[in-house]
Amino acid sequence: MEVQKICDELEGIVESKRVPNALIFEADGSNSELKMSLEFAKKILLSKETDPVNQNKIIRGIQSLSYPDLHVVFPIPISNNKKKDLYDYHFKSWSEMAVKNNMKVSLSKWKDAISYGNKQPIINIDSVRSLIKKLTVSAFYSNYRVIIFWMADKMNEDAANMLLKTIEEPGRETIFLLIAEDLRNILPTIISRCQVVNTGGVINKSYEGLENSEFESLFSKLMRSAFQANKNPKSLAELVSWSRDVGKMDKQDAQGFFRFSIELLRQAYLKNMKIEELVSFTPATEFNFEAFSKFITQNNIEELSSGFENAIYESSRNIKLSMIATDIAFKTTKLIHGG
Repeated sequence: MEVQKICDELEGIVESKRVPNALIFEADGSNSELKMSLEFAKKILLSKETDPVNQNKIIRGIQSLSYPDLHVVFPIPISNNKKKDLYDYHFKSWSEMAVKNNMKVSLSKWKDAISYGNKQPIINIDSVRSLIKKLTVSAFYSNYRVIIFWMADKMNEDAANMLLKTIEEPGRETIFLLIAEDLRNILPTIISRCQVVNTGGVINKSYEGLENSEFESLFSKLMRSAFQANKNPKSLAELVSWSRDVGKMDKQDAQGFFRFSIELLRQAYLKNMKIEELVSFTPATEFNFEAFSKFITQNNIEELSSGFENAIYESSRNIKLSMIATDIAFKTTKLIHGG
């Protein structure tokens, strides 16, 4: 990971005063993601502080992981002893390990530090509840509060669903920084709300809304061909043509399209569920969004979104875009027709 390049871009985000409320740092094996996220947290927490004494408190607090407006959630081992399931019980050991290793830590180092044998540490719902309880209290010193989820892909389903609700309604000036080894193990609906810092050292700019007629046309072509595939043999050729069109895109543009598709699927599902107050999408093309939304249901929304999320993950590993798009095309067709 090009650490300095990312740090420079992150600093630019803070200076622009347009900090997204959630980012995901995708781990690449260098173990630098925690250190990078703490540097970003420091820039955020210092951004509105002018008093040198308070600035020094923030810097020292982050270095020791003791600053009260910085919270870290991490996987913990689950045992029969309820006391040892608590996040606070393990924080001292985790923070000492992180500080000792200059914030360059891995899950294997954490496992060695706690010596729980074969038990796999996870982020469970109790840890997320503990965090939410802390967020009910106003920030101590800073205007911002920063929450780091270290190894967020180790969350179980209950914890992930609770985190999703928290990210959707984060509270004033609350920033979530997620670190993950495998994005496929994170809910697509969480990722769709985050800006992703990928292994190539490039920050994927999350689109601002759904005002992208080119992406909309590309999405419409996929769905139209997928709907017609069972009745019109020519539609299969159109799906192949669509895959080739995606294959010709720049990687960053393709990832932007995949994120656009995840959000548009979410909007369609909300429309179908008649949650109109959360539907912000208005077509910029001839795409019949209202008719399309009737086909996006509880039975297919997660798998459809997951296909595009897997595409983001695979493209970050330089798998050919045409192959990724072909996989999306045929899986989407199958899901649309109830397969």
